[in-house]
Amino acid sequence: MVPADSTSRRKIFHGWYIVGVAILSNASASIGNYAFGLFIDPMGQSLGWSRTAMSWSLTIRSLLSMIVAPVLGPFVDRKHGAKSIMAGGGVVLGVGLILISGVQHLWQFYLLFGIASGVATVAVGPQLVTPTIISKWFIRKRGRAVAISTVGNNVGGVVFIPLAAYIILNHGWRAAWLVIGVLAFVFITPLSLLFVRRMPEDIGLLPDGDVSREETQFAGTTDSGNLRIEDDWPLKDAIKTPTLWLIVIACTLGGVGFGGLPVHVIPALVDKGYSLSYASGLITLFSFLVIVCKPVWGFLGERIQVRYLMMASFLIAAAGVGVLVPEDIGSYVLLFPVVYAVGISGYLPLMNVIWADYFGRSHLGAIRGLVMPITQVSMAFSPVGTGYIFDTRGDYFVAFIIYIVCYVFSTMTIFLARKPETRSSA
Repeated sequence: MVPADSTSRRKIFHGWYIVGVAILSNASASIGNYAFGLFIDPMGQSLGWSRTAMSWSLTIRSLLSMIVAPVLGPFVDRKHGAKSIMAGGGVVLGVGLILISGVQHLWQFYLLFGIASGVATVAVGPQLVTPTIISKWFIRKRGRAVAISTVGNNVGGVVFIPLAAYIILNHGWRAAWLVIGVLAFVFITPLSLLFVRRMPEDIGLLPDGDVSREETQFAGTTDSGNLRIEDDWPLKDAIKTPTLWLIVIACTLGGVGFGGLPVHVIPALVDKGYSLSYASGLITLFSFLVIVCKPVWGFLGERIQVRYLMMASFLIAAAGVGVLVPEDIGSYVLLFPVVYAVGISGYLPLMNVIWADYFGRSHLGAIRGLVMPITQVSMAFSPVGTGYIFDTRGDYFVAFIIYIVCYVFSTMTIFLARKPETRSSA
């Protein structure tokens, strides 16, 4: 390996290009979150589908993610694995979304959005491949790099929500799927082939853009606040630690609200008497605030124990959902995008950081690939469960209470997830 010299230090570290690709990739994958809510009413009215029926597509999508993740996870740890996965995922996602513009039957929507998009989201979304790659490229600056990359999920909200809303209102929902599909392909596949690499060592660089191995050896802090050497845990050792399973439980419970609320929040606001344009504006504001807040959580994650930050994130998110519980919110609805944005903006970056900080870089893809199917269970069934609650009760009151309870239990569980002892001392 050829160390970077003083000239290369003045150049932009290649890891930041990968962060940029991740932002665009995650933005394109975000169609399955907040923007999806825009299509529920127009597609349901046009094709005669209920909210529960449409929500099943998200459950299928998540179930496919659960099946694919353990296969793709170890492949991300291979030299050319990440680049191939992301480029191929961009093709599948783009083509699938384009074809949705022509669906006539529910099974076609399940096939294209549920199955095809489910596979592609693992490849290009913010849950597995992109955070794993970025965690391999950064150690000392991991918090900020991972946090900045995950803003793509919300850049998608800022871009795709108003874009999709405009196209739906003026040209129909079919045209909206067509445009979004084309953009997804353009944003992901060419850039992935051009910039994505597995680790800095593969191209003669060191993590964080450092110029000496000594700079990369020490990163983060232990619970006692002392410097530690980052320890790499093989999958077979990591699964034996109670910490891994505590994180899994906390992320699974947190996924109930994280998976269900984005899909149903726009129709929930419309049901409370707000116009589609106003509701879309609130979620666009929410997405913008999350973009602002995520890097803050990332910087804090480099200085404060990640589990404490995750506790704060869960509790603030619970308070944000609480704003939506009353039937008549009035002008207080403006508190929702602000409070919930502050809280939930920490979920993805902190979750991605804690896996790398606790278990190291070398086997991160295999570890994340194994646990992702478990943490995805709640995200798989939360949208359809929320839709079922609405279809049977006529409102989202019970669903919102369940979200709050799950966030509270996530807080208590992550508090117990102390960093495991190094394997050498275990």
